[in-house]
Amino acid sequence: MLLISSCSTKKNTWTRRAYHNLTSHYNVYWNGMMSLQEGEKSFKEVFEDDYSKVLPVYNYGTKQQAQRLNPKMDRTIKKASIGIQKHSMYFGGEERVKWIDDSYLMMGKAHFYKHDYISARRIFDYVAKTYQNDPIHYEAYLWLAKTHLQNERFEKAIATINLLQSKMEESDFPFYVEKQIPLVMANFYIEQEKYEDAFPYLERSLELNNKKEITTRVKFILGQLYQREGNFEMATEYFSAVVKKNPDYVMAFEAKLHLAETYASENGDSKGINKILNKMLKEPRNKEFRDQIYYALADVAKKDGNDTLAIRHLRNSVKYSEKNQVQKTKSSLEVADMFFERNDYNYAQAYYDTAVSSLTNDYPNYEEISQKAGVLTELVTQAKTIKIQDSLQYLVSLDTTELYAIIDKKIEDYKLAQEKEEELSEGGTQFVDMNDRGRSNNSLGNGEWYFYNTAAISSGFSEFTRKWGNRKLEDNWRLSNKQLIMQDIDNIVTNDSVSDSTSVATNPIDRSYYLAGLPNTPEKIEASNEQLIEAYNKLGFIYLMKLSDTIKAQETYLEFQKRFPENQYRLESWYGLYKIYNSENNKEETEYYKNLIVGNYPESTYAKVILNPDYFLQLEEEKQKASELYMRTYSAFNSEKYYRVISYANKGIELYPEDTSLRPKFMYLRALSLGKVDTPDTLYASLDSLLVSYPESSVVPRAKALLRKLQLEYGMGVSEEIQKQKEELADGKSKEKSIYSFDANNLHFIMFVVNNENVEVNPLKIRISDFNGKYFSLMRLKVKSLLLNKTQTIITVGNFKNVDEAMNFYNAINNDEYVLSGVKEEDFSVYPISTSNYPLFYRDKNLDAYKKFFEKYYLRN
Repeated sequence: MLLISSCSTKKNTWTRRAYHNLTSHYNVYWNGMMSLQEGEKSFKEVFEDDYSKVLPVYNYGTKQQAQRLNPKMDRTIKKASIGIQKHSMYFGGEERVKWIDDSYLMMGKAHFYKHDYISARRIFDYVAKTYQNDPIHYEAYLWLAKTHLQNERFEKAIATINLLQSKMEESDFPFYVEKQIPLVMANFYIEQEKYEDAFPYLERSLELNNKKEITTRVKFILGQLYQREGNFEMATEYFSAVVKKNPDYVMAFEAKLHLAETYASENGDSKGINKILNKMLKEPRNKEFRDQIYYALADVAKKDGNDTLAIRHLRNSVKYSEKNQVQKTKSSLEVADMFFERNDYNYAQAYYDTAVSSLTNDYPNYEEISQKAGVLTELVTQAKTIKIQDSLQYLVSLDTTELYAIIDKKIEDYKLAQEKEEELSEGGTQFVDMNDRGRSNNSLGNGEWYFYNTAAISSGFSEFTRKWGNRKLEDNWRLSNKQLIMQDIDNIVTNDSVSDSTSVATNPIDRSYYLAGLPNTPEKIEASNEQLIEAYNKLGFIYLMKLSDTIKAQETYLEFQKRFPENQYRLESWYGLYKIYNSENNKEETEYYKNLIVGNYPESTYAKVILNPDYFLQLEEEKQKASELYMRTYSAFNSEKYYRVISYANKGIELYPEDTSLRPKFMYLRALSLGKVDTPDTLYASLDSLLVSYPESSVVPRAKALLRKLQLEYGMGVSEEIQKQKEELADGKSKEKSIYSFDANNLHFIMFVVNNENVEVNPLKIRISDFNGKYFSLMRLKVKSLLLNKTQTIITVGNFKNVDEAMNFYNAINNDEYVLSGVKEEDFSVYPISTSNYPLFYRDKNLDAYKKFFEKYYLRN
């Protein structure tokens, strides 16, 4: 009976308090705390630090990572809940069982570790306010501040910390809370990347804490922050202190890498740090970290001024980056930049390409890096074409004995490679260096010679450069080492050289397999020369205009002119040389090429620019004047001032005969205005003249529509094209059956189909909305967009009650210069489309088919 009576929590007696204090501690709280501590001990296994960033003071991982702790934390929560429910004795506004508040705090920590911050915040807030007379409320405020930090509620976090600091003078303020406040404050600033403000709190924490795990982490963070500031001396001091503390393996490894990064050549000898790093390379457990170690070695070499060694280490870093994509990208970009600075574009291109393949659009300087990679890829492609075609033409120049000897050697190499493949297959999976395997496969190991192996062609030029070097463009460069050509013919043949014959041999141990791709007829030699001419012209332009490498541009253009003096691009290459010599202030050569250009091509743009340096500026001014005149003409047309339109249009046609964009628009507005003030015959003749002069203009569909209408209403004679379309309409059928149906009274959209690779969709939508607000504000039109495919986006404007409303908008927006300003005609199409036909179009995605339907049914109405 005494035992049963003691179990009750209804009365506040000494025996009952003693019983519940004892059982709540040993039966419940102790077990819950053991589970919580076991979870805390496994933090390092669960929560991995990202050493590429400044470490946070506390690492509680991600919610997904924290799920591995859930069993331990759930057990803690369960034990705490049982303890509170079964043993709490709250009398006179005071808890009489001393382990209840501890159970609440323990439960809050468990929720915190689970990333259930809402529950954690409620519990910590409850403990802090309920147990104001107990020292535990200080710790509750500490954890409440941590919870706000994890939720990025920084204002509430700092308010809680300030409240806690205001209580530090109280006599019962616990030291274990006091020494954590600087840590929480440091984390507060680190989470917001306010690193300068974190320094004093980190340094204060070292004075208050002596626990190795805490002080080591703090020193590592201080090393990172000093390194960010460029204070390498202090950074080295802290990273050295971390290494001396003998921390966990990963932190020690990272500290040593940072020591290499903070090494300054003017402050000491690099032998010591190189010795440490090379020792790390040899340790088996560092195998997966070799990329980082080589990167650190490269950093030391760069600081010592040894760029050649730095490049070697960076290339090894890329080579051994098997899993660490971030490091691979970082190393690739750095070595690519170094090759680029040396004008070694072949290797630069390869490493930029490696980097770009894994970059995301939000990467710093992504556009610049991507553009540079694209330019270099284009350059390498042209250089590869030149070297390949030169090598092929050299092979054709050999006598049959020499050529067959080379081919027979290739056949023998292929047979050996096949035998090696068979041995490897029979011996099971063995480690083979990927570079060597790649080279073997790209030659003959996969049963394809270069003529027929597209994959081999892509990688062949890099291998060609590796073996032949980055050769200067000079006469008969290919003859400087015949032995190499004989040994490596398989790496200098392109798929463009494949014979057109359908009977090409497919057996790589047959001579005809290799002979088929050689340019061994006059026609093939001519085609090979055409490839060379195109490649030289593009290569010179890339060097000069995209890379500003005047030395290589000059070499390329001079070699081009020497080998192909009468080529179709000689004007471009002359102008390139003119620009180069002019920039070098070489007056004699500048004058020479000026006279060549002006004398042979006096009406060319290049000649005009040479004779008038302000030519393009004046051209732009003329273009602006033409645009302003057209806007006045269009405004007059909208105001129905037709005689003024005719006057303006005549002026525009006379002043700007070479403007193929605006001139047909002037002609169109003039024709419409003549139709208003003169006879239909005049309108017809003007429109027919427009079709003949500018058949590709954007106004042609509307001009054709009016011509059909004139034919149908007045029986006027039409051009052969219009007559053909009239006959098709008269027959009442089209050559192709359309999936669309025409209903003039159906609801309609206006549909813009734009090339989203060349057109910025959102600015275009804004301009359309501006147009709607200015000219169609009462219709409350809505502008929406939808992806049609990878390269095309649909922008719709609607709704229109019928065809007439839609065509009215269609005609208006096609005549507006603002909406489609800067958009090339080939990058957009505009059509009205009914709500019933729109789903059919989106499913079919055939713009040509809908265009035919549109021209047949809409332009005749």
